[in-house]
Amino acid sequence: MIFATVGSHPTYRFERFLSALEALPAGEDLVVQYGPGTPPANAARAVPWMTFAEIVEQMELAEHVVSHAGAGTILCASGVGQIPIVFPRLQRFGETVDDHQVELARRLAEDGRLVVVESAPELVEAVAAAPPRGARAALEAGAELIAAVRGELKLS
Repeated sequence: MIFATVGSHPTYRFERFLSALEALPAGEDLVVQYGPGTPPANAARAVPWMTFAEIVEQMELAEHVVSHAGAGTILCASGVGQIPIVFPRLQRFGETVDDHQVELARRLAEDGRLVVVESAPELVEAVAAAPPRGARAALEAGAELIAAVRGELKLS
């Protein structure tokens, strides 16, 4: 299942993202929180709003989380073991007041905390290539194990 969310802002529509979701392969179970926009036609379930608890629950159930690049959404997805695929809102399209989302996303992508996409083809490719839920925790645990072994062997 793929969970997609536009976030909780009641004013700014995010049609570019919602349209991009329609490029995902048929047959994917797509659950979408779409806000004030138009839900994608291929969504198995689409609701305008969810509570915080519902969003976290969907993130925990999902194989992949695809979202806007809001800090809160990124933190929630990361907190449940996801490496979110983020589609930043951009000022030039009237999706937000400035380009803080793209700046944040690009910075966090540098160390693998998330994957940034800015078009439907990039989204499809990223979902196909994305590690499943829990991969980030496994990578972090692996790094800790390597460091411990190196320490024991005096290789540090």
